[in-house]
Amino acid sequence: MKSFGKLMKMQRNELDEMQLQTRNRIGNQTFMLLFYLLLISIGIYGFGFRWLDYPLNVFVIMLFCMSYYLIRIIWNNAYIGPVSENQSVGRKVTYVAAIAGIALVIAAVYIQSLTTKTAATEDSGAIILFVFSMVLIIVAVLVGIIAKRQNSE
Repeated sequence: MKSFGKLMKMQRNELDEMQLQTRNRIGNQTFMLLFYLLLISIGIYGFGFRWLDYPLNVFVIMLFCMSYYLIRIIWNNAYIGPVSENQSVGRKVTYVAAIAGIALVIAAVYIQSLTTKTAATEDSGAIILFVFSMVLIIVAVLVGIIAKRQNSE
């Protein structure tokens, strides 16, 4: 019985059975969504409709599906396992947000330098991808904040 207690203490941050099932169900649904969206994109590309150039359209679909997956598992409390009372999640969130902010600034400066060099071309894929990514990150953060407030209440 002692070994079981030690095992449970070691796995405090692991997902419980219900969270695993929820995460797997959402992952399966997201994979099917990705498959059908890619199939639709290939179909409309075959009919001559180009909504984005080739590598960018696949990447936008994948980014959308991954954001959808992340938002759903956060909303359904299947992102992290049960946390012991003495651990602080706020500090970790602050560090991750700071690193993401630094990466965002670096990416913005890099994209700005690329757009000034290639102003003659009319490819706006990088700007579309950047704006789409930022909107999805903001939505994911908001869902995380709402889920955290729901858990605390």
